[in-house]
Amino acid sequence: MQWNPDILNSLVAPGISTFTTAEIPDLSSEFPQADWWITNHFLNTVLRARFRDRWRQVVLGFVRRAQNAFAAYHDARTLTLEYLDGNDPLNPRVRKYYASVSAWEDFVLQVSMAIELFNWLNGGGLAFRRNDGSKEQRLYSIANHVKHTSKCVDSGQCQESQSTPVWLANSGIASFGVSVSYAEASGILRDVAKLAETFQDPYKFRRESGNAD
Repeated sequence: MQWNPDILNSLVAPGISTFTTAEIPDLSSEFPQADWWITNHFLNTVLRARFRDRWRQVVLGFVRRAQNAFAAYHDARTLTLEYLDGNDPLNPRVRKYYASVSAWEDFVLQVSMAIELFNWLNGGGLAFRRNDGSKEQRLYSIANHVKHTSKCVDSGQCQESQSTPVWLANSGIASFGVSVSYAEASGILRDVAKLAETFQDPYKFRRESGNAD
């Protein structure tokens, strides 16, 4: 059985009838300690050195969001590739599709929180400027659409045919008027992961950066 593409695109998710492939980078080999960032941070804080209060709390929050984002990204990657494997786009496996979308939503939400914590740690220096079109700004906008879908509906930002705040395309993840390629998403995660790698050891961070905190 196959469905009319217009029915699928309007009632399941935009573009689902043409979603057939995805090239999603795997970063797990680049960051083998990703599953242990939080544990490493705790042990290094107890046994080596710790950040001063306030900085310590925000750093811990960043490391937690980074580890969550790393896990969510790779869960999303696995679920997306499993959905595409043998899938008929005109008779899609809806449950698997929504599971993939949920993992991507978790990823963008975790990254958006990591960005806010980074802005604080960076002394108010922002990861992006309002509507600057950067990949970080676009991903942050997607996270806001996930959090505030009803406001997007009320404002007309969400079209009537757009059933979900996040959907998947061959090129990347999309939302209301904005998208991020899979390569861009992996690039953002890589930047977050590199910072988490440094924050997992306060002693090493302080020596290499010269930061007294």
